[in-house]
Amino acid sequence: MLVIGVSFACYSPSLNSLQEQAYKSTVVIEGKVQSVPANVSTERYSVNVKVLDVWPLNSGGLEREQLVTVGEFGSEAPCTKVEKDHRYIFFMDPTDEPLVFKASFAPLDTNGKNLKKDVGRILCEDCGKFILYNCP
Repeated sequence: MLVIGVSFACYSPSLNSLQEQAYKSTVVIEGKVQSVPANVSTERYSVNVKVLDVWPLNSGGLEREQLVTVGEFGSEAPCTKVEKDHRYIFFMDPTDEPLVFKASFAPLDTNGKNLKKDVGRILCEDCGKFILYNCP
């Protein structure tokens, strides 16, 4: 059984906090929640997520359209409860099971926010690389 020791604070992270979450997580995806537990009081809180987008630096080998399980969030639902058919950025770490991940931080709702662009800038593959030119 997986139990993670993170606190799910009820606030939108600052850009620095978002950067920390992205860098500390092995896998970062944008996903759409396909199913949630029917009875949170008796079931471990995990959700099935369809992968919509991945960032190459933190893809974990995942590709678009794959279905993954994200959890367990612990014995209680996280403060930022996810809803079916909504899009979120998921910060995850792999488990021993294929396509099953544990949440490293609370998922962030992407509706009406620039979070996806911010994460894209943070996890940019070519950022910080210098191009060397042969000058005559």
